[in-house]
Amino acid sequence: MLASCKKEDTPATNSATIEGSYKFKYLSASTKSTVVSGDEKAVTNSDYTTSDNQGTVTFSNSVFTGTGVAYSLNTTAKSYLYFGGELIDSLSYPFSFTLPASNYVAQYQLIGADSIYFPQGSVTGGIDGMGPRQTNPSGGRYSITGNLLTITQHLSKDSTLNNSGETAHLKEDALTSLVLEKQ
Repeated sequence: MLASCKKEDTPATNSATIEGSYKFKYLSASTKSTVVSGDEKAVTNSDYTTSDNQGTVTFSNSVFTGTGVAYSLNTTAKSYLYFGGELIDSLSYPFSFTLPASNYVAQYQLIGADSIYFPQGSVTGGIDGMGPRQTNPSGGRYSITGNLLTITQHLSKDSTLNNSGETAHLKEDALTSLVLEKQ
């Protein structure tokens, strides 16, 4: 994962504005996965907002703690298959996942008045939507509207796959928004 925003490294002076306990409202994501191998390319897109959301998230002394965080997602992914740069097929298929109640802890730093950085990695969900887990260092923006805290992250990951001697390049991108309600 790569952090999408970087401001000057001046610690925020308003860290008390996000400190506290929050109810996990939902996670939304728009994802794109591209696999390229030789003349073949597959592009898969999905958009979702979680449901059956449970758990709490606490921000305290630069520690982000999730307790009993659980959700479900049920959407449709759309894939486009290309050969030699020409679209040869497309298909849609269901994409579902249920995250059982999970606990996690991560460090965070506020940068400026609207940015957040997770030096050991974000636990707000991987770009594949498969639940909270440590990732590479990442950052994003946060905003507070009334009693809602929203953390938005642009995430990107590049990797190389090797399957039976075939090498493929995988690029995954996501725009995620974690929405929390102050308790």
